[in-house]
Amino acid sequence: MERERERERGFTDDDAKVKRAFQTLLTYVGNVVRNPAEEKFRKIRLSNQSFHERVGALQGGIEFLELCGFEKIEGGEFLLITRDKVDMAVLNSAGAELDSAIKNPFFGVL
Repeated sequence: MERERERERGFTDDDAKVKRAFQTLLTYVGNVVRNPAEEKFRKIRLSNQSFHERVGALQGGIEFLELCGFEKIEGGEFLLITRDKVDMAVLNSAGAELDSAIKNPFFGVL
């Protein structure tokens, strides 16, 4: 019953998790755009607890980063976007889409 009321209001725990994932992905993409030469912003440890909870555990999170140019390395322990694979047009487009989705007043309703 409570879940139905949440859905009627247009917001559930799942919606909150997705929104948090989008915000986290936007942070990763934005960090690479602002600091493309810094490896610390281009490398993500997949076993990192925060990453796993916010992005890795959700369907499509890692795939989104791979579409942005990240690749699994070191036996799948990390995601890395090498300096030569940083495509500002792709990253800016990805960031714009994430930002638009986060700010959409219908987020979680449709």
